[in-house]
Amino acid sequence: MGELDGKVAFLTGAGRGVGVGIALALAKAGASLGLFGRTRDTLEETASKIAELGGRTHVCVGDVGIRADVDGAVAEVQRELGPIWALVNNAYYAERTQFEDITDEILDEALRACVHGGLYTMQACFPTMKEQGGRIINFGSGGATMGLPELGAYNIVKEAIRGMTKTAAMGWGQYGITVNTICPLSPSDAYQTWFDTMLDDEGRRKHLEGIPLRRMGDAEKEIGGLVVFLSGPSGGYITSRTIHVDGGNCCYDR
Repeated sequence: MGELDGKVAFLTGAGRGVGVGIALALAKAGASLGLFGRTRDTLEETASKIAELGGRTHVCVGDVGIRADVDGAVAEVQRELGPIWALVNNAYYAERTQFEDITDEILDEALRACVHGGLYTMQACFPTMKEQGGRIINFGSGGATMGLPELGAYNIVKEAIRGMTKTAAMGWGQYGITVNTICPLSPSDAYQTWFDTMLDDEGRRKHLEGIPLRRMGDAEKEIGGLVVFLSGPSGGYITSRTIHVDGGNCCYDR
């Protein structure tokens, strides 16, 4: 018996990087999965991996920053798999930009992917969760909580996500809905590209040495493991929290 047997999860950004690990963790815990993203091929790859485990999925292709795409996907997943219990907002947009170099276009694209997208999915899932309860897990960033200067626009929108988390948690707790933010340190596609191509050997060594546990997290076991915990029975009394899963990289509590 899995912690999430009989539950349905809706996962954005399900075709790449950390999203694949989260999807596998949820599936192994027994959840059926609505997989949402912009690229069908990568979503189908995730679905194929889950099928090998005996899990159920439904793939929806769309842009999280377009309300109609989100509304349609949520409705479709609920028709095919059942009422959504857990919403995991993993989709994001990242462009490494110094604060003084942020343009309207860069900020608008980041807002659309992270803030608008998170708002749309949360609002789309709310009617069902209002009736039955549910779990919402948003993804923030340790880089944003630290204010790393090279992540200007990204930091702005990731901190906005934490504001959404707190506001929804306070308003929706009465319905049995928990809302939390995870700030992970695990190789997303953008992170891995930065680590592999923009750092030299010395830079990579220093980066890892700056993490107390001297490594990056495992997307399935450690990031996905926390998603499963927060989505399951043991996570039912945790809400409005920001949880860093980063090997101690952000060694403070904000």
